[in-house]
Amino acid sequence: MTQVLELKFDTSNGKSITLTVNEPKENLTAAEVEIVMQTIIDSNIFHSNGGSLIAINQARIVERTVSEFEFTPE
Repeated sequence: MTQVLELKFDTSNGKSITLTVNEPKENLTAAEVEIVMQTIIDSNIFHSNGGSLIAINQARIVERTVSEFEFTPE
């Protein structure tokens, strides 16, 4: 199973942007994630066509299972 931490921010142009972190640390707390997201906003290091990051919108861990098909050569 693969996990991705999605950090969603509101931007100054009224849009949103999502930053993703592959394989996040286990047992993250909401408080830890909020501190990191606020630090990202305060650092003002990420910009997009949607403008600067101005607020925390949402954070979530997405889990998915990938099953690959095995093919035998003919």
